[in-house]
Amino acid sequence: MPQIALRDGEKINVLCVGQGEPVVLLHGFGSCAAHWLPNVLPLAHRFRFYLPDLRGFGRSHHARLPPGNAFATYALDLEDLLNHFHLERVSLGGISTGAYACLTYNQRLGFGRISRYLNIEHGPDSRHSPGCHDGIFGEHQDRVFAGFRELQTLYAAQEHGTPYWALPPSVRVRFRDTAMAVFRRALNRPLSRRVVALSARFAERPLTRLLMPVACWPVYLDIMASFMEGGDTRPALSAIRVPTTVMIGRHSRYFQADAQLAMARRIPGARTVVFERSGHIPVVDQPVCFQREFARHLLG
Repeated sequence: MPQIALRDGEKINVLCVGQGEPVVLLHGFGSCAAHWLPNVLPLAHRFRFYLPDLRGFGRSHHARLPPGNAFATYALDLEDLLNHFHLERVSLGGISTGAYACLTYNQRLGFGRISRYLNIEHGPDSRHSPGCHDGIFGEHQDRVFAGFRELQTLYAAQEHGTPYWALPPSVRVRFRDTAMAVFRRALNRPLSRRVVALSARFAERPLTRLLMPVACWPVYLDIMASFMEGGDTRPALSAIRVPTTVMIGRHSRYFQADAQLAMARRIPGARTVVFERSGHIPVVDQPVCFQREFARHLLG
C-alpha cells in the first residue's frame, strides 16, 4: 500500500490491486479502502484498482483536514492521486461521501481525465433545495444536523487535544451514539441495524480499531460540518459526457430515490440502477445484485 504526498504536505495511503485499465474508487464515511476488496478482486485480472483511504479514515486517519469544506479537499486529493500515478482516462467511482467528493471534483476540475463514472447513493448536494427534502437524511435532516451541532458545542467545551478515551463519558457516549445512528440509518435490514446498535454499545473499542479510528477523532466533526455546509454540484452535471451509472437504494434513509433519479436526468445518457431491497449501502443490503451491476458498469 503506497503512501502518496498531497499538495499541502499531508499523506494518504492508497491500496493498489490488479492489472489493466485504471479504476479509482472512493469509499464512504466510516469506511476505508479495504472495504472495496470483495468487489474488486473478482475483476483484478481486467482492471488496476486504486483505492485511497480518504483523510480521516483507515490508514489515512492522521492526515489533517485543512479548514474549509472537506469535499473540496477530497477533490484536490483525487487530482493529486491521478497526478502521482500518472493516470489519464481513468474510470472513477464513489459511494456516499466518496461520491460527493467525485461530484465536487467534477464541479471544480471537470471530468476531462475521467472515462467512466459510477455514483453510488449520493445526491448533488447534502443540503436541501428550498422547499424540498432532497438533501442528505431527507425529512430528518434538521434533527440530524441539530445533533451534529450539539456535538460541535460539546467539543468546543473540551480542552484542545483531549484524547477520545479521556473525554467525559457523557461526551464520548454522545459522539459514539451519534456516529452509530448514522451507520444504522445507512442499512435497510432490521437485523443489520440491530447488530450495529449492539456493537456500538458493547464493542466500542474493537469498533474504533476496525471501523473508525479515534486517535484524531475531531476529524469526523469536520466532515459532519462539511455535510451541513453542503455544496450544490447540479450546475456541473450536464458537463459529464462520459458513460455514467447512478446506483440508488430504493429504501435509502440518506437520499430520496426520486431526488437521485432527478440528478441522473441532468447527466446526459446516465444509466440508473435502483436496488429495490436496499438502503444506503447496496453493497451490504444486496451484495450479489450490486456485484453484477458493478461489473456491468466497468465492463461497459
